[in-house]
Amino acid sequence: MSKNKKFSPIILIPIFVAIFVLIVLAVSGHLTRTEDIKEPTAETSVSAVNEQNSEPVSENSDGKVTLCAVGDNLIHNTLIDAGKQEDGSYDYTSLYQNIAPVIQKYDVSVIDQETVLGGSDFEYTGYPVFNSPQEIGDATINAGFDIFNCANNHIMDKGSQGIMNEIEYFKKHKDVVYLGINEDEKSYNTIKYYVKNNITFALLNYTYGTNGIDLPSDKPWIVNMMDKDKVTKDIKEARANADVVIVFPHWGTENSFGISDYQKEYTDLFSKLGVDLVIGCHPHVIEPVKEVTNESGHKMLVYYSLGNFISHQIEIDQLCGGIASVDIEKKNGKITVNGKFIPIVTHYNRTDGDKFRFDVYKLSDYTDELAKSHSQKGGTPEYYNKLVKKVIDEKYLDLS
Repeated sequence: MSKNKKFSPIILIPIFVAIFVLIVLAVSGHLTRTEDIKEPTAETSVSAVNEQNSEPVSENSDGKVTLCAVGDNLIHNTLIDAGKQEDGSYDYTSLYQNIAPVIQKYDVSVIDQETVLGGSDFEYTGYPVFNSPQEIGDATINAGFDIFNCANNHIMDKGSQGIMNEIEYFKKHKDVVYLGINEDEKSYNTIKYYVKNNITFALLNYTYGTNGIDLPSDKPWIVNMMDKDKVTKDIKEARANADVVIVFPHWGTENSFGISDYQKEYTDLFSKLGVDLVIGCHPHVIEPVKEVTNESGHKMLVYYSLGNFISHQIEIDQLCGGIASVDIEKKNGKITVNGKFIPIVTHYNRTDGDKFRFDVYKLSDYTDELAKSHSQKGGTPEYYNKLVKKVIDEKYLDLS
């Protein structure tokens, strides 16, 4: 199933271009700012997904974009097996087919690709050292995802070759943007911009670490790490060139609903530098959504953790994730960002022998009958409703 919402792909914007668009992100309408038209700095290079040159949109153009993001696409052994066909091929359409209509409603859809798409050059493996079939990528793209966050603690599980295989896979899909991993030093120093509906987005993705696996000495640029100097440089350049700056950090404490000191430290830095939207992953459980205001009055919306999107984790709290549902609007030089949090549930149960079937449901569609058939007991609609209301401020919750 493919997305009926086709967006303008990322464009290659020459460094000498002087004027970029102002954006208004219209979601539920809770962040607003007005600022001067941005001019690109001479040092900034701008990337493209399709290598097509295009004129920048007019700074006077208004626009609206709906954006969604989901958490960890965490492919355990049982999920790998769930897509294996009788002829030995792999097809993962069924994993996402239930939630795909929700994803496809948005102009732009983002997913955290937690496991490396190293492909058949390596054995397909789950925890603790992951390697996923590239057919996982096919299924998520067909489900409607446009942007893949790849900087995470498992990205080095198959070394630099696994990353290069993943990059080569994404390069075959010209309308898809991958973030956080780089094929060379030039890519490392290049900020990715994404233009949709007259709004220019700067997209940045970093990870706190790679599970103790060192980056190769000859490729220290292969993964975007959360280094303050790097982050500061990138955001300053992005802020000078984009209407909206979004950071996707892989951060936080696993299985904690609270915000860590590390997250607070980087939140302060992001806010100080003028980031508009932060959408985090890694803890495998949901964390709060908050609005942060810096000294100049600039407001930033932060989703600290969306939890898991799909996985075979076994604690019921790990099976409740979220969709960040964000409206962005640009109108008369004013930028508005509004966000909601839509709770989701990963459902799985055994089918034939050792095989499992996996689905993702909006919590509002999850029933007591489904909960009774789940392999992990206790994750009832009542339980999850209490959980999300405890963690997420009611003003951000969308339980419809």
